[in-house]
Amino acid sequence: MDTATSGDADQSPTEGSKAAPPPRDLEARVAALRAEFPGWTITPHDTPPLYRAVKEGDDKGFILGAGSYAALWNHLARQDDADCERAMLALRAALEKHGARIVKHDVSLVVKTRTGVARSVGVLRGRFVWDSGLDLGPTGAVDEVTVKIVRLLGLELHPQLSVLARRMGVRGYTVDIGAPEITVTTAVGVSPPLAVRITCEPRPTDEDRDWFWTHWGDPIAEAGDITAAEVALVGLLADRP
Repeated sequence: MDTATSGDADQSPTEGSKAAPPPRDLEARVAALRAEFPGWTITPHDTPPLYRAVKEGDDKGFILGAGSYAALWNHLARQDDADCERAMLALRAALEKHGARIVKHDVSLVVKTRTGVARSVGVLRGRFVWDSGLDLGPTGAVDEVTVKIVRLLGLELHPQLSVLARRMGVRGYTVDIGAPEITVTTAVGVSPPLAVRITCEPRPTDEDRDWFWTHWGDPIAEAGDITAAEVALVGLLADRP
């Protein structure tokens, strides 16, 4: 079991850090650390070190210990920086395997979409975050986060869009597929021809679950409800002027 400790007296975090002033109560301080650094089991103790943190899921038993709130905050922040850097390197390698073009890697990854637009991915406190503020997932789930980003970049078609495309084709509509969207058009002979482009992206107001969206920004159905999406598209293509 490895232990990193500090016996610093209670003080403000190191210069340049962004920790909030410590609460007065010991339990409140521990709660604040737990909230800021998820993934750590943080406990107060009556004997030195007064603050201890154990990384959850770490079978090596690595412990951070400190004699003050500020000292432990600094330990955790430095560990988070190191963990985030490793996570970024792993994410970069995974994205490049999917054909993503990485144009910058500093405190965040800057990647190019299929159309050449630059988008960025940041990481903090164990979470990957899209530049829109969308939480992409934990740093321990690089493969799952990579899939989300690849779809957001327009490099791969969402599997539910593929299903919807097949179902609309069976209904007699013309469907053009081009990641990250499909274009559904009324059948040949219908005049005037009507079309709608559909993407599948997270909906922030529904806990970031994937939804089908029209190209004018309207959600039409949750990604798991293909039948509802079909019905909505039939209605849209019948009613659009």
